[in-house]
Amino acid sequence: MRVKIQEESNVHGALVIEDISEKVFPQYSRWDYISVMNYVRIGGRIFVAYTGKTVLGGAFLRRLTDRIWELTMIGVYEEFRGKGVGKKLMETILKEVKGDIHLHVECKNRIAIALYEFFGFRRIRRIPHFYSTGEDAYLMILKRTPKRPKNSRDGLG
Repeated sequence: MRVKIQEESNVHGALVIEDISEKVFPQYSRWDYISVMNYVRIGGRIFVAYTGKTVLGGAFLRRLTDRIWELTMIGVYEEFRGKGVGKKLMETILKEVKGDIHLHVECKNRIAIALYEFFGFRRIRRIPHFYSTGEDAYLMILKRTPKRPKNSRDGLG
């Protein structure tokens, strides 16, 4: 299967994220397209995976600062899982989005955790009852910006 990833930080992309939210993650609070578009308007980004005109999955990132992003959602429709779509989405995200990336993942979602760790994300801490279902989450971070020296004075001589 040929997978193409396209940035669609627009209403169509937001509708794709809403649909993925509803169908792939029905147990959680849903991302509606209006909320997604509100984040897109302030720098959020949406990536959609296709084969031909068929949507396979997508990802939504919120910009927290100029150097910090949150991978808010990445999902692949059930019938297309295990075919490298999530990996392709992550490769594109890491190529296109500069800076550190934070995410939350359900502690029992071993497949997602393995994907994130493959790309260099590290588990930082466990957050009890993070999800609306009561499930715990790991905060994971991919650090790609250099740490500032402890005694830096931000350009003050």
